Amino acid sequence: MNYKEAREYITEKEKLGSVMGLDTIRELLDRLGNPETQAPVIHIAGTNGKGSILAFVEETLVEAGMNVGRYISPTIYSYRERWRHNKTWVSSSEASEAISAVAEKAEEMVAEGLSSPTAFEIETAAAFWLFRKWNCDIILVECGMGGRLDATNVFDDGTKTINVLASISYDHMAVLGDTLEKITNEKLGIVRDGSVLISYPQCEEVSEIVENYVNQHQVTFIRTQKDELDIKVENVRGAAFTYKGKDYRISVGGEYQILNAITAIEVLKAAGEFLKADISDEVISNGLMNTAWDGRFTVAHIDPLVVIDGAHNEDAWLRLRESVDKYFPNEKLVYIMGVFADKEYDKMIDILAPTMDVCYTVRSKNPRALSPEELSSKLRKKGVEARSVGDVKLAIDWALDKAKPETKIIICGTLSITGTALKYLGRLK
Repeated sequence: MNYKEAREYITEKEKLGSVMGLDTIRELLDRLGNPETQAPVIHIAGTNGKGSILAFVEETLVEAGMNVGRYISPTIYSYRERWRHNKTWVSSSEASEAISAVAEKAEEMVAEGLSSPTAFEIETAAAFWLFRKWNCDIILVECGMGGRLDATNVFDDGTKTINVLASISYDHMAVLGDTLEKITNEKLGIVRDGSVLISYPQCEEVSEIVENYVNQHQVTFIRTQKDELDIKVENVRGAAFTYKGKDYRISVGGEYQILNAITAIEVLKAAGEFLKADISDEVISNGLMNTAWDGRFTVAHIDPLVVIDGAHNEDAWLRLRESVDKYFPNEKLVYIMGVFADKEYDKMIDILAPTMDVCYTVRSKNPRALSPEELSSKLRKKGVEARSVGDVKLAIDWALDKAKPETKIIICGTLSITGTALKYLGRLK
């Protein structure tokens, strides 16, 4: 297959939807020679912050001279972005080569009467195929949805695995469960005996569940110590802080990113011991400072100030509200917003509406998108001046045209509109 054919193949497999379970992915990987076993792994599950934590880790490991593979989802710029080698997206030719190799085995399974692998299972297997081809020293793998039955949950050798729990909160309740206990236990399903587990500073309820789990299993548990964090400076462009007596800086805004950063520090310390590698405090400091992670409280334009945040569930909306209140206190802001119909967008409106002056509602290309007209209607019922625009670029043009020097513009609601907004604003600079 060429790249166009590979994308068409994946599009066809997307019709299968999401199928939770590990039998099909294990069969597929076995036919590929189990490429997932070739390198140590940092495997991360959680509701919010997975991408940010791995971005800090990836930048630092590459800074330390390691050969690093990374698999992420969803993406905001390009389909190829999900497979990264030393921070660089896979090429079109290598992506098509990997998908072709996996598709051959997938179609063998179908011909033998077995279940067809889904698009996500094929993409996950392609990641491991690429990591083996690249001869990676370590691989960074982000769970898709959940953990226990996620297609990435195939790392059975706990001695070669560092597990990470990012912030856990409510999302995908129809699949993962309607309580924090159920959701947390699904996420903990990635943790094998003999492995290392590092956790973001969780809420009390989640922390107790994690503590109970590690007490019942042979797991080396490393707690991120929020009480050893001292924030020196924090603003929309980043922060300076001290953690366990060491000074660090990050170049991304949002207090939650500081917590993601200290989680990454613990991961990197553990990885140094794990790999018998020299990951010094200086290397970690440089890695954190140089990390950029687009679409997560990203300053995309200066005059007027435009911030893009991919917050797409209740906890992320709360974190966004905290940042807005801290950086822009008592200001009414201009929003550009699009949401998915299957998200709890009423909660998002309740959380963010008090900070809104006007909101331009837009629709992403994703078929799950809520109509801009319906979102505007919901906002108007909360007293917000809301205007249905539809197109993200048109909404940006309108907002910039009407902006005053002191105007602040927030683009949010889902990651599916952030890539479009970032690319468009990049062309306007």
